[in-house]
Amino acid sequence: MKTANDIKKVLSLQIEGYKALFELLKRERENLVDFNEQGVETLAKEKYTQTLKLRLLEEERLRLMKKFVTEINSLPPKNGGKVSADMSINTLADITGDTDFNGIRTMLKSLLQSIDELNEFNKVLIDRSLKYIRHNINFLNLHGVNPTVGKTGVFLAREA
Repeated sequence: MKTANDIKKVLSLQIEGYKALFELLKRERENLVDFNEQGVETLAKEKYTQTLKLRLLEEERLRLMKKFVTEINSLPPKNGGKVSADMSINTLADITGDTDFNGIRTMLKSLLQSIDELNEFNKVLIDRSLKYIRHNINFLNLHGVNPTVGKTGVFLAREA
């Protein structure tokens, strides 16, 4: 079925997208460890863009799944059957007989677990960085140094 192949293509694109997101998270971890705030900010924008791409791919996958379900449910009961659009990739592999879906499922599951673990690690690093900054601000405030005072001023321009 053409729709099954289209689903497979979208899933492959999702794998590539998740690999790119994983690489961004690894770079983010490096920037967090190095206290590189501009690098973290740039990566945040890149992560946002990548997650938008992944969201669009997911919407396309869901659209194709609905189309696939409509095709399957329109077949006679011997060849088709009543299936729903929220079926798993394993069910999709069983229905189509295409074992490539099992490999895709394994790859997606592995990538998503890796992304989750790395994201949790980055959250810990961010929390520690925030605690470090708060601790230093409190220390400065305790000793009479207020880092926010003196940051505002008037800019005087000379006309030529």
